[in-house]
Amino acid sequence: MTASAGTALTPKAYAEEHDMVLKIDGKTAVTSEQKLYRGLGMVSGNNTSRLLIDYKQEHPDKYEELLQYMFGEDGLGITHLKIEMGADINSSSGTEPAVMRAEEEQADVTRGAGYMLAADAKKVNPDLTLDMLWWSVPRWVSDAEDVNAAKYKWYKDTLTAAYDTYGIEFDYVSANQNERAVDAEWIKYLSSHLKSETDCPYDFSKIKIVAADEVTAWNVSGDMLDDEQLRDAVDVIGSHYTSWYDANTQILSDEYGKEIWFSEASAPMTYPKGIYKYDGAGSGLVGINGALDVANRIITMFPGGAMTLYEFQPVVASFYDGSTYCHKQLITANEPWSGYYTLDNGFYMSLHFSQFFKKGWTFIESACQGDGKAGGDGHAVVDSINSFMTAADPETGDYSTVITNTTDVPITYTVKVSDLDKASESVDIWETRG
Repeated sequence: MTASAGTALTPKAYAEEHDMVLKIDGKTAVTSEQKLYRGLGMVSGNNTSRLLIDYKQEHPDKYEELLQYMFGEDGLGITHLKIEMGADINSSSGTEPAVMRAEEEQADVTRGAGYMLAADAKKVNPDLTLDMLWWSVPRWVSDAEDVNAAKYKWYKDTLTAAYDTYGIEFDYVSANQNERAVDAEWIKYLSSHLKSETDCPYDFSKIKIVAADEVTAWNVSGDMLDDEQLRDAVDVIGSHYTSWYDANTQILSDEYGKEIWFSEASAPMTYPKGIYKYDGAGSGLVGINGALDVANRIITMFPGGAMTLYEFQPVVASFYDGSTYCHKQLITANEPWSGYYTLDNGFYMSLHFSQFFKKGWTFIESACQGDGKAGGDGHAVVDSINSFMTAADPETGDYSTVITNTTDVPITYTVKVSDLDKASESVDIWETRG
């Protein structure tokens, strides 16, 4: 589904010689339930949200502003939040504390910031969906005679404690260990036990399973096609750091109705003042993992992989400089003593999506294209020329298109709109330049 430029010209020469006709044809709206746009998601793990506890304590007004920027309608409008089930191990940028350090201990979800953040975010956006994923397990789980039974107790007690402490209900759980080999037997075990659960504060049988959070791979899809029980257990297929799926995942989406997510994805890895990366023109927008690259990953995820949700890891960097990945974020909030925070260039890039596309809109297939290719660090989209994403409100006929230009010359687009209720109405244009 990914288009190719089909030319040996350089991006600049190609852009100079080819104007683009963009056809927004309402007859090509993709209305399948599993392919409706789900918005932007947020991963809160690896201690990246830790200092939000201090913002809430020391500067509650600034904490509320941050919540609005992340989850509010006038901000990023995050629609899905995934938090780490901590296990007292450094899972990259830091350590999320374990909620259960012994089998007999009552689960304590007040350790760390994740569950507090989920509860507060739900107050801003009651429609926010919640998910949780594990990077490692507590020692009492890994040492158990029956690891799956112990792991299930860890999941169940954590879900129960989150409800009892904060009143929050989880819509999804990510079953597989983050970025590790697919454990099909555990995924099936978790699904079957949740579906048959009766001793719980809310209906755990309605919790959906996400799998398998691999890195740039879709091995779980092949397993699902070979294993009907596994296929029935998994509701959403999620993979990390790739905008393209494989043939097996396409079959599961098209023929079995499985939803596909970009379940962990990069935020721009640049500071707006160019502390880490700064292109020669001084815009801070270009280069591998820059704002334009990340925008192209979002644009490409649907035409390249039928993915409907892009989950930033992280949205907010609320941990100290010097830690791993401390320069990857949309918002920097690591000075709780003053309440100061920064809306980084990725924040404004993301507004091009959050302010003009809404959850439940239909992608317009004729006007969705990502013509770049994988390259750079293996996660990036490179050599992109004509990349654009279009979706429409199926009820009102409102529609939006976001276009990137990663060349160094202007590109002219002629836009033709048809078979949408508002096809003949004037449009507004919002542009961000370096």
